[in-house]
Amino acid sequence: MGTQAATNKTIPRVKAIVEDLVDAISEVFNEHDVTFEEYRAGFFHVIKTGQAGELGLLMDMLLCQRVCDIEMKHRRGTRSNVEGPYFLPDAPFVTDKAKVRGDVEPLIIQATVVDLNGNAVPEVDVDLWWADPTGFYSGYSDDFPKEYFRCKAKTDANGCYSILGSMPREYAITAEAHGPTGSLVDMLGRQGMRTMHMHQKYNKDGYLPLTTQAYFRDAKFIDDDPVTAVFDDLTYDLKEKDGVPLLDIDIVLDPAV
Repeated sequence: MGTQAATNKTIPRVKAIVEDLVDAISEVFNEHDVTFEEYRAGFFHVIKTGQAGELGLLMDMLLCQRVCDIEMKHRRGTRSNVEGPYFLPDAPFVTDKAKVRGDVEPLIIQATVVDLNGNAVPEVDVDLWWADPTGFYSGYSDDFPKEYFRCKAKTDANGCYSILGSMPREYAITAEAHGPTGSLVDMLGRQGMRTMHMHQKYNKDGYLPLTTQAYFRDAKFIDDDPVTAVFDDLTYDLKEKDGVPLLDIDIVLDPAV
């Protein structure tokens, strides 16, 4: 009876992916003659990563862009890019200015959102979030509430929005900053500094949701970002508006299937 009950709960796609994943890992183990001691070291490293609250960081660093690249097989609009582990869904809505604090460099974040035919897409819900001047994200400690360095906006009739925020800061994914995730970065031989970037999400009925990032040309570490998710079509030259640096983003949304 127990076996029958379990069988009735089988989800074919989950079963297929998990079994293929185990087979693929087994092939890697066989190819590299992985020892039991090496297996257990990896096993406990994953446990340590979870205990440190870094499992999302580790998974997104290693795997998220692979899934985004698969998504692009079915998209023709703006490239899907790593969400990262620091998105919060209930950021404050603003119309002109995001809340920041500390010694910030102002940045205007501006975008035009169109469909595949170049037509403006109004009333798009937008989420923006970025690292503060010390390289941290808001909303993860009592003394750094989520209303800072993240916001929601909405495109106007011309498919545009413009928010005054601040320049994001590069930050470390190193053993000193992130424990087990950083130690793996070191063992992989990657440099440990994430280049500066601006996270974005776009949502509107009738269109595929888009999660992406904007990168800054000539920024530090842009050529060897440890997440390996920097693409030229997501990289922008800064402009200027009224003496303030301007990040002017072009977004193309795909229709919902």
